[in-house]
Amino acid sequence: MAEELFNEDERDVLGETINIAMGKAGAALAQAFEGFVNLQVPEISSVSAADLLATRQRLEKTYERISVLEQEFFGELAGRIAVVYGPASYAALRNVLGFDDRDGDGRRQREELLLELGNALASTCINEVSALLEMRTGLRPPRVMAFDIPTSTADWHLFADLEMSGQMLLIDIVFHLEAHDVPFELMITIQPGCVPALKQVLAKRI
Repeated sequence: MAEELFNEDERDVLGETINIAMGKAGAALAQAFEGFVNLQVPEISSVSAADLLATRQRLEKTYERISVLEQEFFGELAGRIAVVYGPASYAALRNVLGFDDRDGDGRRQREELLLELGNALASTCINEVSALLEMRTGLRPPRVMAFDIPTSTADWHLFADLEMSGQMLLIDIVFHLEAHDVPFELMITIQPGCVPALKQVLAKRI
């Protein structure tokens, strides 16, 4: 794992801030979706090209087939968000929300449902993070980048900046549907150009 982006004190403050932000996001999402979203403790790391390969391999082992929603955020805090859904995730979500896949265009309806849920998750989480860090940000509309395809064939725009910078900050959050052991995954990457400003924010809190 690449650790050069932040020193130990900065990582501790960043981790504490992200944990608080996800706690707030989890409470907001639980209220919005009537308590069915549970967030796990986020994993925060600086990833290199080697780490990226390991991340892709892990995703392939975890999800045989996936759907991926991606959303960009911009401003003082900028980057990309991917919401990863496994094949079982959609079935559980459909059951919880009472969605009937037999009506009309099933794929179109599934994509709309994924967009709705994914946008709520992504916007709530990144807005809480930016608010606590006091770094302004905005979000572009979400896009379905992959729909029920083999994980090995997914095009990961999420890590595009890694090729230029050599390493980047990754925040990985797994969340579950209440009463269902079915994970979804939220992956946030921060643009390398935002790191200096982020380090300044963290330095004030050490």
